Amino acid sequence: MAAPVLRDPGSRLFGSEIVGRHEAPFIVAYLFENPRGPGLFTQPATDYLGAAVAAITGDGIRALNIVVLASFPLAVLFSYLLAFRLSASRPAAWLAGLLYGFAPFHLAQSAYHPHGSQTQWLPLYLLALWLCLEGWSLGRSLLLALATALVVLSNYYYGLIAAVVTPFVLLGFCLGRAAEKRSWARDLATTLASLAAVSIVGLGYVARAAPAVLENPEALAFPREDLLLYGARWWSYLIPPVEHPLFGSWSRDLWARQGLGGLLEQQVTVGVGLMLLSGVALVGCFRGERENGLTAVSALTLAAGGAFWFSLAPSAAGGWSSLLRPSAVIYEVLPMFRAHARFGLVVFLALAILAAIGAARLARSRSRTARFWAAALVAVAIVELAPLPPFRWREVLPTSAHRWLAQQTEPVRVMDCVPSGSTGERTFFLRFAPEISVLRNIEDCGDPGFIAGLAQRGFSHMLVRGSSPFGRWLAARAAPDGLRAVGSFDDALLFEVDDGPPQRLLTSFSGGFHWREYKDARTYRWMSQSGTLTVTNATAEALSARLELELHAFAGSRRLDVSLDGDRVEEIEVGTEVGAYLLESFELAPGDHVIELRSRSPATVADEVLGNLDQRALTVALWDFHWSFDDGPE
Repeated sequence: MAAPVLRDPGSRLFGSEIVGRHEAPFIVAYLFENPRGPGLFTQPATDYLGAAVAAITGDGIRALNIVVLASFPLAVLFSYLLAFRLSASRPAAWLAGLLYGFAPFHLAQSAYHPHGSQTQWLPLYLLALWLCLEGWSLGRSLLLALATALVVLSNYYYGLIAAVVTPFVLLGFCLGRAAEKRSWARDLATTLASLAAVSIVGLGYVARAAPAVLENPEALAFPREDLLLYGARWWSYLIPPVEHPLFGSWSRDLWARQGLGGLLEQQVTVGVGLMLLSGVALVGCFRGERENGLTAVSALTLAAGGAFWFSLAPSAAGGWSSLLRPSAVIYEVLPMFRAHARFGLVVFLALAILAAIGAARLARSRSRTARFWAAALVAVAIVELAPLPPFRWREVLPTSAHRWLAQQTEPVRVMDCVPSGSTGERTFFLRFAPEISVLRNIEDCGDPGFIAGLAQRGFSHMLVRGSSPFGRWLAARAAPDGLRAVGSFDDALLFEVDDGPPQRLLTSFSGGFHWREYKDARTYRWMSQSGTLTVTNATAEALSARLELELHAFAGSRRLDVSLDGDRVEEIEVGTEVGAYLLESFELAPGDHVIELRSRSPATVADEVLGNLDQRALTVALWDFHWSFDDGPE
């Protein structure tokens, strides 16, 4: 599964981008190369390990891949050891270990969140906790302290999950021991004492490294609405992963129809096979078949039930129904946590072990029917959860055109037609050679005048993602004036910028306009109540210029006031058909100026006129603009 990454770990990342491209892995890789001391967002068990690997390899991307990929065999190992301790069956333990190690949630998180991929420490923590409950010793207590530190400091979410699930495990242990008529009070007391000591040390670390968590947690709060996006639905556990080779497209369509965000966190699939096999283990214990381990089954069942309860999103209706979901209660105390669907990891671990116990029980039966059902249900679980397709990777650079640019020996400066914001990702673009810039504010590579000014702004190339609306529009026609197509790429369009005569005026959209739309060979942008254009006089002398705008109004004609640098210049009336409107009086000194267009009548919501569910408030559409001077056009 990781073979493509292992062949080129410095330029490839593990995982499938099920929710598009995000900058989180690149930020973490940057921090691996530039480690920082303890702080609010430092998770030392992951960050310091990554920094150590990066110091050896000299590469944050390689370190990130190593940290992520190492989590898989370690997750298998520790969940195997936990399952073997609870079931005393090697086949059952191997089944549980492989299921948990390659759980859909683990695979999904590994593509985006290196900290979220560190699922291996949860089963190690539960194993250490169980060993202390079975019989306390200094060695077991130290193992519990180490495991607690690893689970908390590798990912603060998993620390929260371990803390919340622990009481359910303790309760299940006590109930199971009581049903088996075995003592439990002494073992419970010594284990609680160990946990209390570890907790005191942990609070001391928080007070030193991140005192804001204790002093003012509200300052770190996410919006309450995020609980609805990143909490699980009960049916999330039954929906196949979106990467499933057979049912993935159906699953993705279902999530799209639901209109819910947080798709990455919703990959908590357990499946029917595990649930039915877990039921076999429960039925065996209820019928008094103690060889399955009543105490273990009791603890696993309560842990799964508790984690399931805490994973659920609050009710959108609010009120008491919302308070019955504990994620809303946790938010009142720890508002910096929002992705409560991650509790589903414990649900999967507990059910994987219960299912393995149930499969082992059926396999030991003398009945051929029972053994058939054991094989059949294990096969169902494998079909539902096997990590297929086999190869999961993507390029560090966003497109093959970026890779082509990185291989050029001549210096290039590229305008990448994507919005700004991915600082961490751009950091790794630059490492591979080209200087890459992205759009600012509401600029758009399809804006009139943008392409004509590229050479003057020092750009040698323009890159457009093939899947973007602008990319699809460009692919259907010849290259615009001033650009020459370079190379042939499946996922991008790359153009070389021709040197043309310098532009005296450089004009760009700077506010008040919605996204660009395309109609046949032309494009336009709708304006809200007002819109602004930034005009730069690139010469060393004042210019007297005329501006011609191509406009049409929405829902009736409209009067627009036109101002320059805050001073009203002119008034025009725009009709509902596309027409040219000439503005005469613009005196522009060298430097930047702002032209504002403002509708006197209120903007109209598109849906109110067209019934198309478009909630944008619209006034006029700007199709094109042209500057002219006394000596001719620009």
